[in-house]
Amino acid sequence: MTDLRLRHPSVATAGRTIRIHYDGQPVAALEGETVAAALTAAGHVALRHTRSGERRGLYCGMGACQDCLVTIDGRASQRACLAKAEDGQDIRSQMPAGTPDDPLQPLTTPAGAAPDERSVDVLVIGAGPAGLAAARTAARTGLSVLVLDERPQAGGQYFKPLAPSHRSERPLDAQFAMGEGLRREAEAAGVRFEQGAQVWAAFSPQEVGALIDGRATVVRCRQLVIAPGAYERPVPFPGWTLPGVMTTGAAQTLARAYRVAPGERVLIAGNGPLNLQLAVELLQGGAHVLAVVESAPAPSAAQIQPALAAMRAAPDLVWQGARYLRLLRRAGVPVLWGRHVVAAEGEERVRRVVVAEHAMPSQTTAFDVDTLCLGYGFIPSTELARMLGCAHHAAGRHLGHLATTTAEDGATSVPGVYVVGDGADLGGARVALARGTLAGAAVARALGRTVAADARTVTDLHRAEAFQRALWTLYQAPPLSLAAVPDDTVLCRCEEIRFGDVRAQIRAGRDSLAAIKRNTRLGMGRCQGRYCAVTAARLVTEMTGRAVSPEQYLAPRPPAKPVPAGALGFEKPEWGGHKPAITPNLARPLESAPLPDMQAEVVVIGAGVLGASLAYYLSQAGQDVLVLDRDELNLQASGANAGSLHVQLLSFDFGAKAQAGGGPAAATLPLGPLSVRLWQQFEQDCGEDLEIKITGGLMVADSEAGMRFIEAKAALERQHGIEAHVIDGTELRRLSPALSESLLGAELCPMEGKINPLRATYALAARAQAQGARFVRGCNVQSIERLPGAGAGFVLATSRGTVRARRLVNASGAWSSAVGEMLGVRIPVQGAPLQMIVTEPAPPLVDHLIAHADRHLSLKQAASGGLLIGGGWTAAFDPAMRLNRAVRDSLEGSLWVARHVLPAVAGLHMVRCWAGMNVNIDGAPILGEVPGVPGFYNAVTSNGYTLAPIAGKLVTELLVHGDAGMDLTPFRIDRFL
Repeated sequence: MTDLRLRHPSVATAGRTIRIHYDGQPVAALEGETVAAALTAAGHVALRHTRSGERRGLYCGMGACQDCLVTIDGRASQRACLAKAEDGQDIRSQMPAGTPDDPLQPLTTPAGAAPDERSVDVLVIGAGPAGLAAARTAARTGLSVLVLDERPQAGGQYFKPLAPSHRSERPLDAQFAMGEGLRREAEAAGVRFEQGAQVWAAFSPQEVGALIDGRATVVRCRQLVIAPGAYERPVPFPGWTLPGVMTTGAAQTLARAYRVAPGERVLIAGNGPLNLQLAVELLQGGAHVLAVVESAPAPSAAQIQPALAAMRAAPDLVWQGARYLRLLRRAGVPVLWGRHVVAAEGEERVRRVVVAEHAMPSQTTAFDVDTLCLGYGFIPSTELARMLGCAHHAAGRHLGHLATTTAEDGATSVPGVYVVGDGADLGGARVALARGTLAGAAVARALGRTVAADARTVTDLHRAEAFQRALWTLYQAPPLSLAAVPDDTVLCRCEEIRFGDVRAQIRAGRDSLAAIKRNTRLGMGRCQGRYCAVTAARLVTEMTGRAVSPEQYLAPRPPAKPVPAGALGFEKPEWGGHKPAITPNLARPLESAPLPDMQAEVVVIGAGVLGASLAYYLSQAGQDVLVLDRDELNLQASGANAGSLHVQLLSFDFGAKAQAGGGPAAATLPLGPLSVRLWQQFEQDCGEDLEIKITGGLMVADSEAGMRFIEAKAALERQHGIEAHVIDGTELRRLSPALSESLLGAELCPMEGKINPLRATYALAARAQAQGARFVRGCNVQSIERLPGAGAGFVLATSRGTVRARRLVNASGAWSSAVGEMLGVRIPVQGAPLQMIVTEPAPPLVDHLIAHADRHLSLKQAASGGLLIGGGWTAAFDPAMRLNRAVRDSLEGSLWVARHVLPAVAGLHMVRCWAGMNVNIDGAPILGEVPGVPGFYNAVTSNGYTLAPIAGKLVTELLVHGDAGMDLTPFRIDRFL
């Protein structure tokens, strides 16, 4: 096989030759290089397998896209671009089977009793130009400074220092020299570096969660500087996911840091001078570059003014660019101006690339290649800044992106938080160096150090900004449009969602990023939306004419990148039930324009799963029904639900922890099986796969007291008609072999299961609309007037106009009490913000819905393969961000219980954590008409997703026939009056 290692007279091999195995084949590698570098040098480009069986290869080269995942010595989902090659490694492209013969090995060493803790004056996240400059400046004032950086070596995407696998007597160019000098100055000032450290969450300006040397660490700081850099923006066209298609940054990392060419026949395409630099560096190492395809038009006399401006601001960079063009011309490598890639073709890897002219799209040129490098611009890594609630704004370059709003020194809207470099907004290395220096001085001043004003750095900053303005005037590419991208082109690389899927959702009115995400899974994969969110946002804008505001982007949630779940689990104290909290208005409406006056026979307030269920059954009965929601359909509690179908009592609904002695919850038991059967019937009627799977529920116990608890609980449930069996440990492991050997037994409830709440609510609403129901979003009910006279009805004043209703149903979930207050009715409902966790897709591990007798736990495996982990762990409302957010203690406690019950959790990564809203009543729903307020009905339940169909059907029967067909006394509001 061809050796793709680059040659340079000043560079020698430093690492010894070692041997690894990839899918059973021996591969020679160099000690000190990454797995990706070793595999690329040996010609292996196809890495992970997608759910559909497609292959992916090295793409971003910086650990963001998660496409280069491999299994290393049984440890799943290791990023080949960051993992170091070690002698004797067994590397596979497939994930372990999760069986005793092929287990998921733990990703880290076992966690201790609590996370490690560190305290420091200044924490800097990122060791690129901005981070290094900030750390050096702050440390020179005597402050303790810690830099956490994910890459193997400090330097970031710009400096890309030579890896330990190679050595050079002197820096190969000025860029290498500058990076090495800056790092040494920072170290001399006392900066401490932790390389290979993953910052997975920022919980406050003073508390950051990280993984350092495989151990969970909480870093407490007095000032925080975030300098995470940027990643290259997605460029979707047919074939852009083929192995061998990678970013310019990935190819440059291979070439500069590891002295490896990305392929034998390389085509480079994009926008900007970085592509020219890569082409020259590859040529100088002996690689074969076919051409550089540049989107901007060829230079002309009309550009003299920006060219002169660039020369005045940075003459050395201008001459460097001219040198690149001269070297490419001398080597016979054409620069094709005004062109862009329209397709990549191939089977096991890219083999052919089609390029078109912007001015004449029908004029195309084809290249036979084995590698395509794409460099069309960057997107700032704003995840941590958004997690902290820093203000952001929309930036218009390329596809558009979010940028952190900062002062010149990086200060954000959140005191004590500074964001600098391309991680705030795009400006290049010199802007990053200047802003990093100013940020380092600013944090020092904030901590009481005397730092003189730095006029020279401010001048340098302004000069660098002037150069950037001139540069991108010279390299101004034609405006982007996604209209010509074919429907079958992949938009979301992780979940394999195609343009046609997203266009169909937008045309159906599901035209927010949140609705698209819930309906397609776009943004739910390992990259967490980095390579699809901006494209989807641009598509929404192009198709609706409505710009996506910063608050409409996918919500910032931990982890910032997938993190080993086993490393984060720590035992926490237990408590009873859910912890109630305030229920503020969380809506972010897309539409607010006034509407003509509306009226309906029945108006339902709330378009969650209960509202959609009511609309379905009412419209099926021929009723004129209008559903109002101040946000969008399925966007609050229902859309954040994990999809458990509960039939047995939860552990905190029985015994000493139960509300109201457990009586109301016990009275609700007969509703569960009825509702599950209604879900099954609806799935058949609607013809959609709602991923309903009734495989039974297991409430496990790990103590004799726990076994006595479930025996007593099962006896009560059987009295109410629930099929429940108590089984011992042997039978438990026969039913679910992956569960822990420490479990003594379980209660088996065969009627329990799961459903996909991201599909079911929308399916209910769609069927209701087909039957004539109407839904209005962005319609906040502000007051309700009860009209005089029997059956006269109600007048609702809303944010979008007046609505008249003869009868009114309150299906507002956790917000139901506010609706009741408008009519003088006290509805004893509280909200309980809860958080859920999902892991990466795993091999089949559990088929049942798993709960615990003594612990908060709900665990199941979704159709996607991910483990959904919940069980009532508390989230917290953030008033500044106006959303519910994850709490570190709850994350740690939830993962500890999950790992204790299912040890394979230690071999998986946590991909997402999100917060929803549960409904707290007394264990039973509130259904029916309110005494003294004729025509006003409630449909509220604390087990909303399971009970939505039966609650909707029962209230429909009351509205249509005046009789629900069963005794609703235990569920009427009368019990509280």
